[in-house]
Amino acid sequence: MDRNYLLSMIKELVSIPSVTESASESLPGEAIFARLSKLAYFREHPGHLQLADTPLEGSPHRLRSLVARVDAAKKTCRTVLMIGHYDVVGIECYGDIAEHAFSVDELGKIFNAGADTIYGRGVMDMKCGDAVETALIEEFAEDRGLFDVNLVMALVGDEENSSAGMRGVLPLLSAMKREGLDFLAAIDTEPGEAGQSGAVGPMVFLGTLGKIMPAFYVKGRGAHVGNCYDGFSALLAASCLVSSAEGDPALADPVRGVCQPSWICLDMKAMHSTYSVTVPDKAYAYFNCFTTKNTPAQIIVQMRNIARGALEKAASQTEASYRALLTMGYSGSAFTGQAPSVYTFGELCALARSRFGEEFDSELRAFSAALPPGDMRERGIKIVDFAAERSGAEAPYIVVFFLPPWLPVRSDLTESGRDAAVVRAVRETEAECAGKYGLEMKEIEFFAGLCDLSYAGGNFSSADAAAFSENMPGWGEIYSIPLRDMQELGMPVVNLGPSGEAPHRKEERLYLSYSLDVFPELLKSLIAKISANCL
Repeated sequence: MDRNYLLSMIKELVSIPSVTESASESLPGEAIFARLSKLAYFREHPGHLQLADTPLEGSPHRLRSLVARVDAAKKTCRTVLMIGHYDVVGIECYGDIAEHAFSVDELGKIFNAGADTIYGRGVMDMKCGDAVETALIEEFAEDRGLFDVNLVMALVGDEENSSAGMRGVLPLLSAMKREGLDFLAAIDTEPGEAGQSGAVGPMVFLGTLGKIMPAFYVKGRGAHVGNCYDGFSALLAASCLVSSAEGDPALADPVRGVCQPSWICLDMKAMHSTYSVTVPDKAYAYFNCFTTKNTPAQIIVQMRNIARGALEKAASQTEASYRALLTMGYSGSAFTGQAPSVYTFGELCALARSRFGEEFDSELRAFSAALPPGDMRERGIKIVDFAAERSGAEAPYIVVFFLPPWLPVRSDLTESGRDAAVVRAVRETEAECAGKYGLEMKEIEFFAGLCDLSYAGGNFSSADAAAFSENMPGWGEIYSIPLRDMQELGMPVVNLGPSGEAPHRKEERLYLSYSLDVFPELLKSLIAKISANCL
């Protein structure tokens, strides 16, 4: 690939301010679509180039994702998928130089960039990868003897948010498989530093970390604060829950001597819209949870235990406070404890259904559909609150459920023959990097920055899918994943990308010598080696 051509395309793509959930988010896809449309191959095969609507639930902006396919000269079903995203995070961190965040040349002057470095929002995460993949599609379209496998490229938006783009193109990829394509592997070209914080240089990943969002809805009993022991503070129970789960080593999910952070609370709040001197009777909390082995069903068991313990601790603390105040002259209402109850969202809905029959399901769908656009986490919590009001469950209790997004874990270090073949291809590429370019490539099992490979390589059971979907409020309305398409695809995954530093920060930069001179050649070589190994 021509270095200057790649650099020009990267600058062009960076100049498009495709911030996640903005009106400009899809513009890079449209620009690449226009570029590819001019090629003779796509004029002859217009059905092989699509700009598909892949909307983000609840967003007012149109989101479109690009899928391009080039078939090898010799007819074959064997296919390699390349994926990437063209959305970028916001530019608030640039402060008083934000107006230059999308100008590689201007930031180069501001940061006094050397000859091997360029700066700009998205320059490494991941418009370099987008440019290299696009240039490879162009090269293959001109010379279809370059590979003996077909190439499909999916460039999407919303990766930095809830992966609506990748979720949206899964049915298109699954349809290709049903038509006869055999996907050997998926290659993402995210920068290595985005998947291994603090590391710099050539890296390759043989999988991607999983993520799930455990959530808790706490129902207490309201009471005037002057008679607070008549009530049961949902906020106290929520705080007990957070203090118990936050960073708990027992909730971490290490594998093969490597461990990611344990649960981290992303939000906790009492649910009321106005000031009131009333013991809070509703609260929620939800967490980030990385996974390597734990399944949704296993995590629900953990959530139940955490919820039960939080209710018991809150009741014990409240009762101890009441008894201590009695000795100090307090004469208010007595605290009356009650055996705590914990429900999954599915169980809560079953309680409501036992009261109202199928009418409840209709009401729940109507309520979900009528929620105004906005954050899907907030909308999911409102759905749980609606179901709780209809359930008739006696407080205090906690409902455990999941919030979006879910990214299933994927590792190629399995017993699968095709996984092993892809790992061989990767290790041959590592050897080539060392022998031909004198560079050591670091091999890492999990891309820890989270990426769309979770959807291309999703490897989970039907029980996992049911445990998640049955306990995800608003499933199909505020959030959905084409689970069957994911399971049907479920291919080996690799991340091989450019080199740079500081993704998501104002110092985001790309190192050109590796990213433009070495990485594109290694990507081409990896595709050929996957073909040779996956017979």
